[in-house]
Amino acid sequence: MSAPLPRMLLTQAQFVLRRTVVMVARDLGLVDFDEASNVGRARQLLSAGAYAGLVLDLQDRSLAMELLSDLRQGKFACPADIPVVVLAADLHPEDCSRLETLGVARVLRKPVRIRDLLNALELQA
Repeated sequence: MSAPLPRMLLTQAQFVLRRTVVMVARDLGLVDFDEASNVGRARQLLSAGAYAGLVLDLQDRSLAMELLSDLRQGKFACPADIPVVVLAADLHPEDCSRLETLGVARVLRKPVRIRDLLNALELQA
């Protein structure tokens, strides 16, 4: 019997990208994802259950940064220090500094290649 896959949360608005990442990660036996199409839904899921990691799109930058800050303050059901991989289209120097302060494990620039995201997950799992 094999060990269960690490359970991670993927927050990504684009349905096709979200579903592709989830299916490929499961097929390769890397990660079992729960999905959130927006930061509000991610908050609900993080409040309700423990996750081994988070992939967070910064499309809603202020909401996403607030979620990360709350995560690091231990306001959710999962450990405050879970690995976080961020997806971002454009980053300003202050964003990079804030993400570093919030202990983000990896930042991947969009458009992101599925292979790069899966490689980042393997390093975090």
